[in-house]
Amino acid sequence: MKIAIVVSLLLIAPVLAAEPIGGDNLVEDRKQFAEAYAALTKKQSQKAFELIKGLENYPLYPYFRYLDLSRRLHLRPTAEVREFFTAYDESLLADRLRSEWLSLLARTKRWSEYLHDYRPLANTKLKCAQLTARIETGRLEGVLSDARTLWLVGKSQPDECDPAFARLKSSKLMDDQLIWQRIRLAFGNNKPSLARYLARSLKSSDLRKFAEIWATAHTDPARSLTSPSLKQDQPVTREIIVHALQRLARKNIDKTVEIWQEYDSRYEFAAQESGAVLRAIAIAADAKKHPDRIAHLDKVPPVAIDDIVEKRRIKTAIEENAWTELVRWTSNAPTGTTDILRWRYWRARGLESLERVDAAKLIFRELAKTRDYYGFLSADHLGFEYRMNDHRIAPSDVEIADILARSGIRRARELYLLGMQYKARREWAHEVDHLSLRQLEVAAVVVHSWGWYDRAILALGKAKAYDDLEIRFPLLHDDLVAQFAEKRGLDRSVIYSIIRTESAFMTDARSPAGALGLMQLMPATGRETARRIGATLPNARALLEPSRNITIGSAYLKQMLNRFGGSFSLAAAAYNAGPHRVRTWLPKSGCVPADIWIDTIPFTETRRYVRRASFYATVYQWRLKEIIQPLTNRLTDAAPIGTKQQC
Repeated sequence: MKIAIVVSLLLIAPVLAAEPIGGDNLVEDRKQFAEAYAALTKKQSQKAFELIKGLENYPLYPYFRYLDLSRRLHLRPTAEVREFFTAYDESLLADRLRSEWLSLLARTKRWSEYLHDYRPLANTKLKCAQLTARIETGRLEGVLSDARTLWLVGKSQPDECDPAFARLKSSKLMDDQLIWQRIRLAFGNNKPSLARYLARSLKSSDLRKFAEIWATAHTDPARSLTSPSLKQDQPVTREIIVHALQRLARKNIDKTVEIWQEYDSRYEFAAQESGAVLRAIAIAADAKKHPDRIAHLDKVPPVAIDDIVEKRRIKTAIEENAWTELVRWTSNAPTGTTDILRWRYWRARGLESLERVDAAKLIFRELAKTRDYYGFLSADHLGFEYRMNDHRIAPSDVEIADILARSGIRRARELYLLGMQYKARREWAHEVDHLSLRQLEVAAVVVHSWGWYDRAILALGKAKAYDDLEIRFPLLHDDLVAQFAEKRGLDRSVIYSIIRTESAFMTDARSPAGALGLMQLMPATGRETARRIGATLPNARALLEPSRNITIGSAYLKQMLNRFGGSFSLAAAAYNAGPHRVRTWLPKSGCVPADIWIDTIPFTETRRYVRRASFYATVYQWRLKEIIQPLTNRLTDAAPIGTKQQC
């Protein structure tokens, strides 16, 4: 007999691809499990256990056992709990039950059992409770060293750490040097209250005095720098001075520069110390658009350059047309996580602006071989055709069988088919953390065949395998996309690019800000757009339905394109950040080339969004076998609001 939950689960379950890898011979078991699980959830235990009979080998049987154990864990025999750990070792559910079980053992002070069942986990409370268990059972070897590791962090630790910390404090390991190390971490982590608390334990009156000055340096850096105690050049005074100048730079750049010049001549700062100050000045100057920001960015020494400095240098140089500096700054490969293709593209643009055309063309020619936003811009620059470099993943039968044999994969699939999306994603995430790069590729092929497109896309991203364009750029909901592309006068590729950028085809996607569905519409935007086009939107949750989401999302996208003269770059920026912000980002006079305008958008997220959506639209034209529109035609130059000027 089917109960309501089974019907509802089957209604919302995703549709499988025509030929899913692994087949589907568990339909009846799936229905029976859903009934049993629903009964157990409703505390109808007798009915649940009757229904679960015969499903001991069904992939989701551990979920039934976990729910049964977890609900009355305090009443369960230790042997039963341990049997679950053994049966499902290294599984997501075993880790979850172990965390709950260890928490129970700690609360009830069953320390010997705690040590028997403890496994290294990320939970700090459980790590600290394990130290308490070792102390209480007399297993003291390594306790102080482990306690020291947990203590040396720049934040407060949970109360469960107190017994271990008490033992550490009563040992010879706890001295002023160790306390000062943590004070340094606390100030570096913007936790001055913790630093002040720690300072009370210092035995040295001099260090207590310096800790007080450091606290002042954090809140009132200018005043702290007048302290007579900082006049003597020694490591502790230099450390406080550096912190004070870093804090002061956020408030008053010119004053910081003036004070730094004075202190730099009086103290023997190490290269890292002076680099930290110059970096702080440069970042603050850049953030406030200080007139000398290019000069300050230029003064950051190599020891202090990281990806933040590198990214700011590129953005600011192209904003200010500082091509000479940009070419010099990009003469070597980036040291941080800066996108190497972006780095090389802007170096080529800089070389070209300095009339070093041949050197620029060499870089553009290499970039044009890549399937990338900057690769496509470079190809347009040279009049080359785009290189899609599509290479399908072709797993062997053995590789596929290996993935299908993994219990975590089987559990994730069953949860997915039952519409238990949250549990399915958690199970999947746990499993992929244990896969090699090649296994991730094969797993992507498998789940793509199931119709679980967003997990396939994410798996390839995790594997850094970007060349299977069928998996990375699926043509899901094509009837809907085609219908509303025609109705709105849009290209299908444009709608697909927004869906791919916004949700990666995760139908029930919800952003932290509250955006919903495939095209990530805010409820207020959805309601307003629905009213404007005469569409029905009974509630915000309805935006999770693909048909309604694409109906309304395509209309809103068209509205943004109309508002910004058909410019996809401006419309995409408005779709992401709002049209009001985009208006403020437009130039006050003259025209700004599209590539410069996009890469100088103030919001990092929006910069990436516009580049990604533009690139995806081009790839989707290729996937749809349409005539590919050059990226430089799609991205129009930015002009002042309301101008009729042709850029």
